[in-house]
Amino acid sequence: MKRRALLGLALAPLLLGLTRPAGAQSITAESAPQYFRLESHPDKDKKGRDIVWGYVYNTRGKGNARVRLLIETLDASGKPVATQIAYVDEDIPLYNRTYFENRVSQPGPSYRVSIHSGDWTRLGGF
Repeated sequence: MKRRALLGLALAPLLLGLTRPAGAQSITAESAPQYFRLESHPDKDKKGRDIVWGYVYNTRGKGNARVRLLIETLDASGKPVATQIAYVDEDIPLYNRTYFENRVSQPGPSYRVSIHSGDWTRLGGF
């Protein structure tokens, strides 16, 4: 009888929907364009190293978001020769933008920046 009672107590939160399942990242490269707009620019930092900077706009998301960017170094023909994942330092508020600046690990003639993945940090409005 005790075993059944313990099992019932352990399963009760699941049955009542009180726990959230451990989910994967809720923002993917495929879903990102429906929630975000990205603006990026190549530049040099104070030491002359290549960087990309810009803004991520949360245009119609589900709340605040924490995103990771995919930065691709492109050769002269536009083909990727190196990739890196970079974190945006701050959450992106709903209907707002957040600045990012990242040093490029492998310099090249040009760069392509896209949203790689992310997570919603606060659902709902403001």
